[in-house]
Amino acid sequence: MPAGLRSAFKPTSKYNYWFKTTPQKHLNGREIDQPRGKALGGSSSINGMTFLRGNPLDYDNWATVEGCTGWSFADCLPYFKKLERRQGNSDAFRSNSGMVGVKTQIDLNPLNAAFLTAGKEAGYALTDDVNGCRQEGFSRFEMSVKGGYRNSSSRAYLHSHPTPGNLDIATGVKVTRVVVEKGRATGVEFAKGGLISKVAASAEVVMATGVFSTPQILMLSGIGPADHLKQHEIPTIVDAPMLGENLQDHIEAHIQVETDKAVSLNKYLKPHLMLWAGIQWFGWKGGVAAVNQCHVGAFLRTDPDVTHPNIQFHFFPIFFGANWIPNPSRNGYRLGAGPMRPESRGTLRLRSANPSEAPLIDPNYLATERDRYEMRQGLKMGREVLRQPAFREFHRREDLPGEKVKTDAELDAFIREDASSAYHPCGTARMGADGDERAVVDLQLKFRGVDGLRIVDASVIPAVPSANINACVFMIAEKAADLILGRQPLTPERVGYYRA
Repeated sequence: MPAGLRSAFKPTSKYNYWFKTTPQKHLNGREIDQPRGKALGGSSSINGMTFLRGNPLDYDNWATVEGCTGWSFADCLPYFKKLERRQGNSDAFRSNSGMVGVKTQIDLNPLNAAFLTAGKEAGYALTDDVNGCRQEGFSRFEMSVKGGYRNSSSRAYLHSHPTPGNLDIATGVKVTRVVVEKGRATGVEFAKGGLISKVAASAEVVMATGVFSTPQILMLSGIGPADHLKQHEIPTIVDAPMLGENLQDHIEAHIQVETDKAVSLNKYLKPHLMLWAGIQWFGWKGGVAAVNQCHVGAFLRTDPDVTHPNIQFHFFPIFFGANWIPNPSRNGYRLGAGPMRPESRGTLRLRSANPSEAPLIDPNYLATERDRYEMRQGLKMGREVLRQPAFREFHRREDLPGEKVKTDAELDAFIREDASSAYHPCGTARMGADGDERAVVDLQLKFRGVDGLRIVDASVIPAVPSANINACVFMIAEKAADLILGRQPLTPERVGYYRA
């Protein structure tokens, strides 16, 4: 049920690893939540279902700035189109014949409609398709939802189709290491209960264990920075000094406004309305429970000389309490604002040699003055939008940051106490061209230094896209399927796109 996404954000959820970062120096020493999916489909089974590709210039920069030839927007576009089954027409940018269901909310909540109007009133453009020719501006966001269900990778690619005869799935297991013999990955070892088992690879081991677990498992296997492995008394099989480096994540801070009008989604927490929402969903997969909760947003630039949007707004017609749990007794709305291409880089390291222990996750948030400036500017821009005439009838008081927070110093103090992850970590096994010392995998996603080992997940991303990253990971996986099978990649599709 798409509307039930917050249930996976409870610390008691069995579908969430609920990792935390190390204490963050620039966030008052707070440990920031890093939820990760503990189910088939990984984090696509617990995420917010916001389906965004990023800006075409992100991928052109992968090719030109990051040296990842073959991963430009022209190279990636046919795979973005291949994967999506969009509700709507197909065109040079979009497709309606893929595996992953993608839809746009047509009937907008009054607060969502006010947000789009306020964007125009503030002088910003509206864009018809945030995943098409123009990302910049205010727009309706798409969601990975189909037929009233979350369209995770497991539902899109596994549950919605007959199980292939050559596929075996083992659930409830913990991969403990990759087995490497004479420089080649020959299988994996995993634990279930107290039993350790091995499975052999006839061709390759393909790791899709995510931005945190991929480097952790490899380090436990003796593959990683030699000095770090030595600290944990793990014999080094392959010294891979850049594994676990280059960790990037989006961070956002929040503006929350209380209204005295019963227009926010909080009203659906009343028992009779919850019952009606449940009847609609269980009856015909319709109603408010059949969609996620972020239907509109924006991509904006802080300064005229910025090449493409460096600020994202997520807008929620909901008044939240602690831990992103909606408050049933109050009405309001929240805007999350944050920088899209942070300069800050972090690390992933082992906490111990015990596979059951969570790794040490240090995103090193807001480590540069530029990141702090963009974070602050994002809040200023968000406040400006929420003070437009379109919101006048819905504004009772600003709950966060609060009217007393005005100066840059006060905003910075609020950010240090409020900012949290937008849940888009990536980059810990960066891909790159031959000769690039930063690269962990090559441009075919093959691990350098170990034959028969490939990585296909968010860890290979060289630079975080300017958006939520789930659609990007789907795209990488579609292209990786061709690479693994030795097929010629799909023909690049060169299209013009909006540039400021």
